[in-house]
Amino acid sequence: MWRQPKPVWAVAFASVVAFMGIGLVDPILKPIADNLNASPSQVSLLFTSYMAVMGVAMLITGVMASRIGAKRTLLFGLVIIIAGAGLAGMSDTVAEIVGWRALWGLGKRIVHRHSAGHHRQLRARIGGPGDHSL
Repeated sequence: MWRQPKPVWAVAFASVVAFMGIGLVDPILKPIADNLNASPSQVSLLFTSYMAVMGVAMLITGVMASRIGAKRTLLFGLVIIIAGAGLAGMSDTVAEIVGWRALWGLGKRIVHRHSAGHHRQLRARIGGPGDHSL
């Protein structure tokens, strides 16, 4: 199990980073609201902006991945996630965090789009005979 090709580890790492977008924010919503004097509706925009951008980005990420290639798509998505997360962490207002969360959601969608297709390709290459499912 631990002896996997480098692309498998790259996709696994990217998937973990991408899916941390929801898991990291949920437990800290109350402290964010308290520290920034934000209302519950303002804080809920942290999820709304993230998910809305992911939904819209679904329309373009497939085309982007096929045009620039799998490796560049993955790296581009990771750079966007890191930038969005870092800038959100340095923000002083809820509005800034909401905006950077939207950027983070875009990166997550790009990585997720790449990861889903790449998982199938890798599984077909390294899986057992006839094992082409996810």
